[in-house]
Amino acid sequence: MDTAGRVRPLTPLDPRQLGEYQLLGRLGSGGMGVVYLAENGDGTPVAVKLVHAALMEEAEFRARFRSEVERAREVPPFCTAEVLDADLDHVPPYVVFEYVDGPDLAEVVENRGPLRAAALQSLAVGVATALRGIHGAGVIHRDLKPENVLLALGSPKVIDFGIARAFDPTSRYTGTDDLVGTVAYMAPERFTDDPDTDPATAASDVFAWGCVVTYAGLGRTPFRGDSPAATAGRILTQEPQLDGLPPALREVVARSLDKDPTARPSARALVDMLLGDHPAPAAVAPSPVSTPAAATPAAATPGPVAAPGAPAPAAPPRSARPALSPPGGPVAAPPAAAPAPRRPDRPARRRLLVGAVAVALVGGAAGTAIAASRTDETTAGSATASTAGTIDGGPLTSSGSPVAEQTTLSPEPSRSARPPAAGDRPSGKPTASSAKPSSKKPSAGASAKAGPAASANPGGRNLALDATVTASSSEGDPWAPANAVDGDTTTRWGSGFSDPQWLIVDLGARWQISEVQLRWENAYGVAYRVEVSADKKKWTPVYRTTAGTGGTVSIDADKASGRYVRVYGTKRINQYGYSLYEVEIR
Repeated sequence: MDTAGRVRPLTPLDPRQLGEYQLLGRLGSGGMGVVYLAENGDGTPVAVKLVHAALMEEAEFRARFRSEVERAREVPPFCTAEVLDADLDHVPPYVVFEYVDGPDLAEVVENRGPLRAAALQSLAVGVATALRGIHGAGVIHRDLKPENVLLALGSPKVIDFGIARAFDPTSRYTGTDDLVGTVAYMAPERFTDDPDTDPATAASDVFAWGCVVTYAGLGRTPFRGDSPAATAGRILTQEPQLDGLPPALREVVARSLDKDPTARPSARALVDMLLGDHPAPAAVAPSPVSTPAAATPAAATPGPVAAPGAPAPAAPPRSARPALSPPGGPVAAPPAAAPAPRRPDRPARRRLLVGAVAVALVGGAAGTAIAASRTDETTAGSATASTAGTIDGGPLTSSGSPVAEQTTLSPEPSRSARPPAAGDRPSGKPTASSAKPSSKKPSAGASAKAGPAASANPGGRNLALDATVTASSSEGDPWAPANAVDGDTTTRWGSGFSDPQWLIVDLGARWQISEVQLRWENAYGVAYRVEVSADKKKWTPVYRTTAGTGGTVSIDADKASGRYVRVYGTKRINQYGYSLYEVEIR
């Protein structure tokens, strides 16, 4: 066991024994507690995380911590340091993890330089596979960065996920100079404090993956600035700087760094692209950014590194989820795709947001409260935070009146996303009740855009039937997005158990849309909106509510013109995901 340089001696205040575990030294410490190197009764090395006693005075923290530990047990062990034991009734509680004997990615890059092509590709595949397993267990990492990627023999291990979410940034134990998460790896939508949404989602983990892979290959992050404020500003307004990455890998990384979360691939799709099973979509060409010469160091030749992409044991199958397994065999580079034209910037809103971010980050050591302007609810911590575009006609409240454009942004709130027992899941058919739209909407012309004329639908047929549909997540294969457009009111789409979530129906061509009908299951949206787009970039709302009642909801779309219809939820009725039997579009 090579622990030289990674273990510090115990202090006089550190315990020497926790249960059956003898503590040998300190591996690290942070806001939640201290991590020790220890041995069990058989002499097997383990890592023990002891929570700070002060945190346990909060009943809410204790409940969250217990829930997070239980969810962490569900993550396949090939992804991470496995949870071996825990004593949650100990004062303070502690959790025992598998000890991963290997350096972290940051240590390797700092000491040996960026990874070369083969090692970099293996790392990208290994970390994407780990994210796939973590997300498959219903867990969001929330703080993926090089320090949390351990280069163990066989495959990278992603650590420090989930449990850190119990450390709510609104707690009185979080100081005003602390920013939860590492700015350089935070997705643009995470710079929000909208109480109706949790900006840390699987899509924000995918964004962090792109930043981690860029750091591994170039020795710098894709939006690196000379201060946290400058970095945040570049994340919100600039294209990533990826020059120097292998072309095929660059295409996948660029896609993962899209400012629109709905445009990013899932972790599963990342693995498919990296292994050549599915070509990467055309990525946005990065724009030139004025960067000091020192910001792009010459790639150094790294020394030998534990092969992070080597095969690892397959994870055991889990209930209601497909079996997960890490990739094996040689890694095939995906074919390079032709770059797509640059996405137009939206300078006015972004300048306001960046200015406020800079004020907040400079005002505190790292900054906690980040104030910003936004155009409307569509940009508040949602999947359209930066690229979905402003809404024509200005923002609206649920009653159709203008909303204030000033909000305060701070680290994200925590929400439990652990699936309940199968027997407790909501069930039942759509109710007979019908809810009237509770909001006014822009005129149909608001969504008009240069391009092919929209077709009329005089027969009133259901345009969504068997259409192409995508979603932010699903509860598992039995609750796939396609169930919401199959015409069968006994099947349903069920999302993951977190906010926000979305479902997009592609009608195949532009249509004049007169009505959208949602058939909710018992797990319905309380706060959600229905939007129409011609290009999946600019969305026009036809309905918005913060007092959803479930059942069958018929929405007058007033002949809005578009090809895509999106249901975007920001608040659920309970701890389950959003659940739709059918989406009908006429």
